[in-house]
Amino acid sequence: MTAETMVNNLLTEACTNKISDIYFLPKANSYHLEAQNSIQNYTVADLTIDETLAMMNYLKFNSGLDVSERRRSQKGSFNFIYQNNNIFIRISSVGDFKNRESMVVRLIYPQELNTPISEDIIENFLPMAQLKGMMIFAGPMGSGKTSLMYALGRQLSWNKKVMCIEDPIEIVEDNFLQLQVNDDAGMTYEELIKTSLRHRPEVLIIGEIRDGQTAKQAIQAALCGYTVMTTIHGKSKYSVIQRLQQFGVDQEEIVNAVNCISYQRLIPMRNELQMFVDTINNTEIKNFIQENITDNNWQLKLQKFYQTGQIDDKTYQEFAQG
Repeated sequence: MTAETMVNNLLTEACTNKISDIYFLPKANSYHLEAQNSIQNYTVADLTIDETLAMMNYLKFNSGLDVSERRRSQKGSFNFIYQNNNIFIRISSVGDFKNRESMVVRLIYPQELNTPISEDIIENFLPMAQLKGMMIFAGPMGSGKTSLMYALGRQLSWNKKVMCIEDPIEIVEDNFLQLQVNDDAGMTYEELIKTSLRHRPEVLIIGEIRDGQTAKQAIQAALCGYTVMTTIHGKSKYSVIQRLQQFGVDQEEIVNAVNCISYQRLIPMRNELQMFVDTINNTEIKNFIQENITDNNWQLKLQKFYQTGQIDDKTYQEFAQG
């Protein structure tokens, strides 16, 4: 079987099972292939070194990477067609201390193939999204943060100019002006935020806050009267505030700029995968900063699902802390 056939079979099976990431992990005399979706991780196969290197070379070639380079980190991308849908494939590779190359393949699905977002969630967020200021969405990879921001952006784009800055663009949306980060060309998040404000968008979607400079630029955009939606890594809604402080954002700026913080997970319910959202508004943000007042809404809601039999004990234990 050729490397092309093996890769195509792997990606087709991944798309069928809505896999978000495939890992090529080196072992002593073989490679372990592992897949991850929004619910679990599982083993795909254990392959020989020759088979795996052939597959990784094919993926690297299609992504425009240097096939001969196996030590330094590289990243690239290409498109894969699955059932007439264009799946965006992101590749990241790097060598370990023994010069054994590992690789992560990220699959990014078009909006119509993603887990649908309920109308109730969108309607709950829309009044906040129509205000000037910042909305921050937190949650693990694959929890639907970008999908939710885009769903809100589509609702607002009927009468407002929406701009997006991402690394890379994950969902193509013709009604938005989309800019893609390119560090090699000097098009960083920070620089693109500055550039975007000259276009005066009413709504600015920033893919992710990764550092202090991006955080401060995003906060300034919100303070200047733009509606800013962005994501940040955090394990709860309150940890987002602490992350902003770690990035050097003043407490007063957080209170004045941030209207809403949301933490979300995709939780396997009895009959379906459901987006579970926990939010705090500006008043609650202020109370947390000034008096360290918190709530346990997340645990209470999850406990209710458990008591009514909508989730089992294993799921409750896994998600109880966020």
